[in-house]
Amino acid sequence: MEFKKITNKNLWDVVNLQVKANQKTYVATNTVSLLEAYATQNENERVETFAVYEKDILVGFIMINFNVFNWDGAPKVARNNYCIWRFMIDQRYQGKGLGKKALNKLIDYIRAKPLSEGKKIYLSYVPGNEWAEKLYKEAGFVPNGEKDEEEIVLVLDLGGENNDR
Repeated sequence: MEFKKITNKNLWDVVNLQVKANQKTYVATNTVSLLEAYATQNENERVETFAVYEKDILVGFIMINFNVFNWDGAPKVARNNYCIWRFMIDQRYQGKGLGKKALNKLIDYIRAKPLSEGKKIYLSYVPGNEWAEKLYKEAGFVPNGEKDEEEIVLVLDLGGENNDR
């Protein structure tokens, strides 16, 4: 599995990735995500976007940030920590273990602290998205009691090794 930066060469392929119809209420489109990343970078914030490839086949999209908390109701854990802002696997490649593989690779990438020093990774999911909840909890993320609007916040401590992955 490989993560590649979003460039003009893969931009439209990433934009065309889709989740299943019953998942569309759980995740923003990649177009919206890339627009938000662009705007956030223009505010001098640290954001990275990646196309996810398995054996040279584009299978997903990931977006992370560090220390971005300049919106009303931002969870406290957002300060000085990493966020997995967007994470999706295209509908054609779901159910093959690629989400788990990509998430574990992303956690390892963030452990190397590519944007800055951070002690935690957080993410959030829409209640009812049982697939995401299961995936994240199996990777070691736990609820911290916070919400991001209606979404449930989960946190992974980077302080020690997570042997459950």
